[in-house]
Amino acid sequence: MNPRVAVFILVIGYLSLAGMPAQAEDTVRRDTPSGLPVPRFVSLKDEETNCRIGPSFEHPVRFVFKRSGAPVLIVAESVDHWRKLRDSEGDECWAHQTTLKAQTHVLTIAPVELTRKPGENAAVSAHLGAGVLARLVKRRNGRLLLSAGAAKGWVDADAVWGGEAPGASDRRN
Repeated sequence: MNPRVAVFILVIGYLSLAGMPAQAEDTVRRDTPSGLPVPRFVSLKDEETNCRIGPSFEHPVRFVFKRSGAPVLIVAESVDHWRKLRDSEGDECWAHQTTLKAQTHVLTIAPVELTRKPGENAAVSAHLGAGVLARLVKRRNGRLLLSAGAAKGWVDADAVWGGEAPGASDRRN
């Protein structure tokens, strides 16, 4: 075989394999122990949530979340009620399902503008800085109605952490 052809085949094979994890991550699984889709966003129930290196109380605590309501992404489930979580910084760990609740908040990663109406050309009603934990009031057509203190308005779901889980666009709620 020609050496150039062999190199070309290796490069194509590498590039096709390199794209596989991203594709797999965007896939929504529905055959989970809870019967709920994965990935999906939930919120932390308590002011402090232990997050472990593995799915049991015997595994050491990797770190402690210290923000009730903060959104986390469930990326895997165990049959004995443990959830593998990913936070807004990409860190992963395991928490028991009893420490989680239905999603109530999103997190601004960068400054965002809230608008008075869900349309694209609506007037700005407020600005939120990075790191704001905003209450999720409503979802509508890829937009979220948020409130944070006196600020209230609409933002694109993909502009905040917790807005839309990977693969959610192929999910029908």
